[in-house]
Amino acid sequence: MKTGTLYGVGIGPGDPRYLTLRAADVLRSADVVFTVISPNAESSTSRAVVEYLKPRGEIRLQVFSMSRDKAVREEQVRANAEAIIAELRAGRDCAFATLGDAMTYSTFGYVLKIIRRAIPDLNLEIVPGITSFATLAAKAGAVLVENLEQLRVIPSFRSDMAETLDFPKGSTTILLKTYRSRKALLDRLAREENVEIVYGEQLAMEGQTLLTDVDAIRERSEEYLSLIMVKKP
Repeated sequence: MKTGTLYGVGIGPGDPRYLTLRAADVLRSADVVFTVISPNAESSTSRAVVEYLKPRGEIRLQVFSMSRDKAVREEQVRANAEAIIAELRAGRDCAFATLGDAMTYSTFGYVLKIIRRAIPDLNLEIVPGITSFATLAAKAGAVLVENLEQLRVIPSFRSDMAETLDFPKGSTTILLKTYRSRKALLDRLAREENVEIVYGEQLAMEGQTLLTDVDAIRERSEEYLSLIMVKKP
């Protein structure tokens, strides 16, 4: 039996209006669409986006652990990858819908490694999506980078990373996943001169928040879908 095709689909910030035409076509036509939810979440943004399209295939929800225990996370990824492998080997075309871009700090990257080992001749198509930091720049009306400026993207969920950060002149630094480390990051930024800060959470969603005042940012509760843009001219 011919193995099905795997599509890694970036669905952008979470508003279906930001889907590319190719993403919409793939999600509507796949035999199975895998969507993502965290263990404590009440709903899945990726599933809501897929449901909006009224796909012909089955929508299947996969839980991905956010445990600090690496072994727990890896076991969850393995189990989810094996579920996708089983469908592909049955000849079904599968799409994995993930927020942002499928190949940029994405859950899809973890399962893809396992699937590629299991199916070396995998039929694969990646559908790019709008990243969270591109969305932040657009919503804030702030130029991300231009001319010879550098763009740096740093996952920042560990508080102990804050003191190691530097912000070179002529750069824009994106601090991703700030929900656990925001206080430490803001303390570090308070000592940095000549920086412009934009904080965003729930971008392109109902709860979208954009802030540039450090004190106002400090008052926000923890939010997983949050990031900070730091520009140093």
